[in-house]
Amino acid sequence: MPLVASIGNWKAMCQGRSKMLRLSSVVMLWGIAVGNACAAPTKAIVHEVEFNGCRFKIMDSYGGSLKVSRYSPPKMAFYNYPPNPNARHAVEVSIRFTCDTKDGWRAFTELGFDKQNGKWKLLPNKYDPENSAKVKLYPLTGKGTDGAASTDDQTTGDESRRTQGLAFCLTDQKQILCGTSEAVGYVAYPKASSLPQVLKLLESIEFLEPSATSP
Repeated sequence: MPLVASIGNWKAMCQGRSKMLRLSSVVMLWGIAVGNACAAPTKAIVHEVEFNGCRFKIMDSYGGSLKVSRYSPPKMAFYNYPPNPNARHAVEVSIRFTCDTKDGWRAFTELGFDKQNGKWKLLPNKYDPENSAKVKLYPLTGKGTDGAASTDDQTTGDESRRTQGLAFCLTDQKQILCGTSEAVGYVAYPKASSLPQVLKLLESIEFLEPSATSP
């Protein structure tokens, strides 16, 4: 083989290896980022449920499940998705949904937040005036929905096992959907929290017109 051709092949091979190394680095970094939260995103699935006068659908990119309880009066819906098995400090997220349309705006204030002058704000908690639970507010804006979520940190028990809980309420001005999750992550490992994924999930909620005879 001519020397020029050999050199050309060698350069092409080196360039190919360089591209492969760069691609491998990107994939590895992406994998680390995913491993720090919930399971890797999959093809989005649309879940739809109806109970107690609330009907909505949710866009799920995390391979979870959404089901209406058969046995608990009043009826509730539960969303669950498993943690990423490659993530060391991820939690299994379970979100409980309740239809609180009949409670009106009280559904929001009972969870500790209110909308004043067009802005969502936390209400003072007389049981925790110094906010030792580090409650934080997250306004939620979705497809025709308005609402907010809040997180609070567990303050007792083994520090490495303390969890961060979440509560939220959403409305389309007709229906009010609220819910809680006992844990979206461990307080000691914020980078492994599933909170960003949960907030994205909640903002994907879209209310639908309830059936005439809503279950």
